Amino acid sequence: MINKIRAFVANVKASLEYRSSVNQTIKELHELSDKELWDIGITRGEIFDIATSSYTKPKKVKADDYRVTANDNLKGFV
Repeated sequence: MINKIRAFVANVKASLEYRSSVNQTIKELHELSDKELWDIGITRGEIFDIATSSYTKPKKVKADDYRVTANDNLKGFV
């Protein structure tokens, strides 16, 4: 059960970081003038596609990805 919670939290965190990066790129490109966008070869209609394709979506973490291991210092005592 703990591993499922850890995987869920890791997936939410990775998704938030991805969306934050994409949104920051969109914001910065929208702040450019049409001339500046034209100079770098981008139209306003391409901003969203460029921002989303610039970052790879995070892979989903599964509960099985977390392994519980015993603390070596406690072997023999517990």
